[in-house]
Amino acid sequence: AYGFIQPEITTFFNGDGRHGQSNSNQSIFVKGTFITYLNNGDQKITINTTGRIDEKDSERSYIDFQKFKYEQYFDDITLKIGNELIFWGVNESFNIVDIINQSNLAEDISGTKKFGQPMISITQVYDFGVFDFYILPYSRERVFPGTKGRPRLAYEIDYNSTSYESSLKENKMSGAIRFSKVIDDFDLGLTHYFGTARNPELNIKPSSLKLEPYYPILSQTGIDLQATVGSSLYKLEAVTADKNSERHTSLGGGIEYTFYQINNSSADLGIITEIMLDDRDDYFLNNETAIGLRLTLNDLNGTSLLTGASLDNNGESNRFFSEFETRLSDESKLFVDVAI
Repeated sequence: AYGFIQPEITTFFNGDGRHGQSNSNQSIFVKGTFITYLNNGDQKITINTTGRIDEKDSERSYIDFQKFKYEQYFDDITLKIGNELIFWGVNESFNIVDIINQSNLAEDISGTKKFGQPMISITQVYDFGVFDFYILPYSRERVFPGTKGRPRLAYEIDYNSTSYESSLKENKMSGAIRFSKVIDDFDLGLTHYFGTARNPELNIKPSSLKLEPYYPILSQTGIDLQATVGSSLYKLEAVTADKNSERHTSLGGGIEYTFYQINNSSADLGIITEIMLDDRDDYFLNNETAIGLRLTLNDLNGTSLLTGASLDNNGESNRFFSEFETRLSDESKLFVDVAI
């Protein structure tokens, strides 16, 4: 068993928020992991719990069992039952094919932080590739920043007015399948998901001027492909999806090139360029470019810096960010995130 406690201090340099939020906030994030093996290693139990206590935003105070699963290993089959985190995709910035887990936007407005998803999954290994099958008996609601959260949406979320296309609501069973294979320098993944959409539609309720989440049924087929050629990684993700009887297509990909041992040191410098296109005119990520630099010192402190920008090619909004981390001692690390 192991874990950590992470105090966090957030400061906004442009004063109070547009909705009266404070320009500063404090919170504590905790994570604990327990793993044990049974029956000579043929069985495994994993418990991975995360939680946060936030000073001002009640929606950001939570506890979640991201992993609470039992695994049984056979010759070429692995069975998993319980909460699990599943990630699909190869891109750094636009993970179009990733669909299994629900996002916790109160934790990170970018949607990269996920909740554990209850499931039964089977992994079958063949000589020609690997199949993963998922049965998802329950769908979790997306959590948004609360009234005092920052950054947050312009309108509050009315969770009491949440609705679903399925009459079974969150209890509608969803399913997914993935085929993956390594072919020479290529890593290939083919996926299909059918069930409740993870990204809800938000409609304004006239009487309260709050947003009502609506979860339609989604059918989505995707591909993710990564080619490793020397110091370059070529990445591609694409999906075609049917939702509300309308089909849309999304495409994202790019190149990551790494300069190894720059100036005869142990440091590596990666350059990342990615673009995302979507054929929906009203989708906020229908024409985006991401650029970034990743510096890894490869030192004993694990020092790294990721800096870059997400640029709207339509000129409506841009975001700049930097993420720095280094180990201060055997028991502590420093994280610094800056976003503009």
